[in-house]
Amino acid sequence: MAKNSSITRWVSLFMFVVAHLASSILAEDGLVANGDFETSPSHGFPSESIADGPTEIPSWKLNGTVELVSSGQKQGGMILIVPQGSHAVRLGNDAEISQEVRVEKGSTYSVTFSAARTCAQLESLNVSVPPASQTIDLQTLYNVQGWDPYAWAFEAEDDNVKLLFKNPGMEDDPTCGPIIDDIAIKKLFAPDKPKDNAVVNGDFEEGPWMFRNVSLGVLLPTNLDEETSSLPGWIVESNRAVRYIDSYHYSVPQGKRAIELLSGKEGIISQMVETTANKDYSLTFSLGHAGDKCKQPLAVMAFAGDQAQIVHYTEDANSTFHDANVNFTAKADRTRIAFYSVYYNTRTDDMSSLCGPVVDDVRVWFSGSSKIVFGRLGLGLGVGFWLLVLVLF
Repeated sequence: MAKNSSITRWVSLFMFVVAHLASSILAEDGLVANGDFETSPSHGFPSESIADGPTEIPSWKLNGTVELVSSGQKQGGMILIVPQGSHAVRLGNDAEISQEVRVEKGSTYSVTFSAARTCAQLESLNVSVPPASQTIDLQTLYNVQGWDPYAWAFEAEDDNVKLLFKNPGMEDDPTCGPIIDDIAIKKLFAPDKPKDNAVVNGDFEEGPWMFRNVSLGVLLPTNLDEETSSLPGWIVESNRAVRYIDSYHYSVPQGKRAIELLSGKEGIISQMVETTANKDYSLTFSLGHAGDKCKQPLAVMAFAGDQAQIVHYTEDANSTFHDANVNFTAKADRTRIAFYSVYYNTRTDDMSSLCGPVVDDVRVWFSGSSKIVFGRLGLGLGVGFWLLVLVLF
């Protein structure tokens, strides 16, 4: 017994040292320490036990009723959802988990995490890096798998921050509470503004961490602060999320990332771009189909200053997207551009998962810019060349 006790103490000490070293290393893009909850506690994984202490889950501090759940685990008359792998964490009433993360002061980071509900009623999850905080409602509108990846951004006010997840709910049923899994972090960079484009991150290539083995995209909930957005340059104005998608699992017009608009007017992205008053501009973008069995018709409402235009997606056998254009005259030195889906679309294979049109490659440029001048010049040179050929021959 004494020998076993000594081994247990050494194992506990080893786990403490590992956790300490992990927290002292500058956060790299990807999973935070034990972000998938697959690291075994010193006493092994519990089957159906409740953990209420600071050392039950390696690398995490616990407060309140926190349960380490396993895939296939039954609770009441249902099977608990574990988004990825074999284990996840369930937060009871007013319970929380936290981890110290070393970051770069002044930099912006995005946190990606997977979350699921355990009860039929509305459940919420608060994610914070104090003083920044946001409560996200977990809804089963976006797919039939019962869980979704989400992203949230913060600006680091210190080199060491506390990443905290809390269940703000107080349900009568103590077995209720959100389930969390796959917590990752990514340092965001503000993309350079192109010389011929007033839109920042118009190709959506800079955004939150995405797991290559997850085919659900990442939901971007309401965020009205473009300075700390998981999608640099853009804000999500509405009360429902938009989906950040990748080319590994969806059809993307160009590059590797794009935005799928969900929930009609309840899913709006926008940006304030720099313009010159009384100058004519063109808002151009690619409009497409994500290839996710989304029921048509698909259309977006595109805004550029005081102009609003409905653009319908036209299916083409040779392409899943086409270019669209909205002309406008700027009224001030900053002009709002925005997009939302005209319809509430769902997938044809389950008739309940929300989907919608894809927007990518957003540009705002002078209507008389070199882009058009060059095109006209090229056309003129081409005509001139063939006239010269006819004259000579």
